[in-house]
Amino acid sequence: MVKSAAEIVEEFLSDDAKRWGKLASEVNWRRLELLLLREILLELKKLNQSKLTSSP
Repeated sequence: MVKSAAEIVEEFLSDDAKRWGKLASEVNWRRLELLLLREILLELKKLNQSKLTSSP
């Protein structure tokens, strides 16, 4: 099952030191940043398209 960006971020949002240890890997951190950026860009694209179709 594919996780959404929000679900992936949830794994890192914890006070548990073990979970923060995941960020020790620079590769994992960069991957997370790219996933979040992609999700943001997709949402902006959807908003822009809906704005274009609803304007007169």
